[in-house]
Amino acid sequence: MQRRDFLKAGAAGMALTLAQGPARAQVEPRADVQGADAKDTAEDLGVVVIGGDGSIPAKSMVDKYLAAHADVWHYLPNLPEFSQDLEFLDTDPRIRLAKSTKDILANKAAGKISMVIGWQDSAALEEENGNDWRFSRPPKTKLREYYELGLRTANLAYQISNQFGGGLLDPEARLTSQGKYIIGKMQDLGILVDVCGHTGVQTALDVIAMARRPVVITHGTCRALNDNPRGSPDKVIEGVARTGGLMGIAAIDAFLTWGVKDAAGVDTGLRPPRATVARYVDEFDHLKRLVGIDHIAFGTDFTTDVENADPSQLFEIPPEMMYKEGPKILYVDGFESVSDIGNVRAEMEKRGYTAEEIAKVFGGNWMRVFGEAWNA
Repeated sequence: MQRRDFLKAGAAGMALTLAQGPARAQVEPRADVQGADAKDTAEDLGVVVIGGDGSIPAKSMVDKYLAAHADVWHYLPNLPEFSQDLEFLDTDPRIRLAKSTKDILANKAAGKISMVIGWQDSAALEEENGNDWRFSRPPKTKLREYYELGLRTANLAYQISNQFGGGLLDPEARLTSQGKYIIGKMQDLGILVDVCGHTGVQTALDVIAMARRPVVITHGTCRALNDNPRGSPDKVIEGVARTGGLMGIAAIDAFLTWGVKDAAGVDTGLRPPRATVARYVDEFDHLKRLVGIDHIAFGTDFTTDVENADPSQLFEIPPEMMYKEGPKILYVDGFESVSDIGNVRAEMEKRGYTAEEIAKVFGGNWMRVFGEAWNA
């Protein structure tokens, strides 16, 4: 399953004050939103962030983001190289690379989408990729190069453990000495550290313990609500909140419905009833009770035009994590792309979330964390 994706989308907003350290910035309404539509979509949202969208960059995706009044595409590409992403940005003037919160706000004011790029693993920094870990003090890595290219979020391991720490398959593996060095350098440079469920639980806790800036779960679910290894235990979520970070909630059906109890049936084609938007917002409710509204966000894990592999044939996908979905990944019924974001807002309003709380979940929390974690 080739999904290393975290995107951020936003809805056009009437002026909303977003915390960015000691200063606060005004976000102007998007020029292309008029009349009642502007009021309905932008009145109290400001910059809206839908995290974890790993859809292949295409003009059709830009169309969807613009139609949804989205501001930022937080993209976690499959490969560590940036060439294809940068080349895509060159082809469409409606979307621009963002390396800072200032860039995001400027792009929004100009009616442009921002792309924020992140990694779901740090394979590009391993020894076999030309980094000198043995014969240099301090080690020589390519992390600075990727930062200058625009890398702004990064996870250490995707399912499989590496020289930095444990992946999902090794929940007790510790953060290594090399991993500690990389986490320190990321926080020095201003790269937001991710401990989403692809990372082993103990490695995530080790990262949190040494953090000097916010740490996030870019795209995940709450294991307390569904016993799936891709979900994060409460102790990791609470640790992330203590750093000032947040958790982005994924919209993949299996993460919300499938789990340890279902593993024996992975080859049968049977699966639990599909998750609804109400089930998705249950994740917000749990987080609100556990750590508070300031630590909740979107982390959808959307993919478009990506073929889904059979998880029963992949070593990196344990049977309790996914079921046989068919050619495409199934998402929450009613929240299958950025186009459906209004359904989530409607469910939140139904449950009594205030306009201020909705604005935080939709993007205010991401903007605060970006401002505190980045050096730009």
